[in-house]
Amino acid sequence: MKWDIKIIFILSFIISNACQTLQEPPKEKNKDTTLPSPKVETKNSHLTKELRLTYHAVWVAKENFELLKSGSIFGTGNSYEIRLGEGQNILWLRLSSTDRENQSQFPYFYKEENKNPDVSYFVWGSKKCSVLVFPYRDSQLYARWEGIHNGFLLVFETITSQTTDPKELAKDLHQMVLQSLELY
Repeated sequence: MKWDIKIIFILSFIISNACQTLQEPPKEKNKDTTLPSPKVETKNSHLTKELRLTYHAVWVAKENFELLKSGSIFGTGNSYEIRLGEGQNILWLRLSSTDRENQSQFPYFYKEENKNPDVSYFVWGSKKCSVLVFPYRDSQLYARWEGIHNGFLLVFETITSQTTDPKELAKDLHQMVLQSLELY
């Protein structure tokens, strides 16, 4: 009974945050007004956007992003697809989580059993995480960051069209996760 209430609370929090990030500011109805409008510099104005992966893990991007898709995984985890700003090595990211019972059947974006990935291990707080980089179609690379926090598997996946070194892509993805993932 307590878990049902916690799950309902978490899902309502996620839905309300997703709805807030998708709302557009109201459009100006009449541009011929005599009052001057204040100029807003988009370079210096940072919107806070948060995506809750688990009760103890929140994605807080340091730069603006566009939420493309959100959903639930097995009713115990979350999944988001986001588009990041131009000028970066990583432009698209899928953030996902699930509990310990569903880790073995996790729905990865790309699952290739026949290709050997380039594997990198990184220190993540007091734990270790792994980044697997697979060759993808059309000289693209698919990278998957995986770590476990409080019994939840956290997965960050991306596909890059740039022909970067797999170790560099793994390092870039790990740095992005370190900068944007807040743990409680």
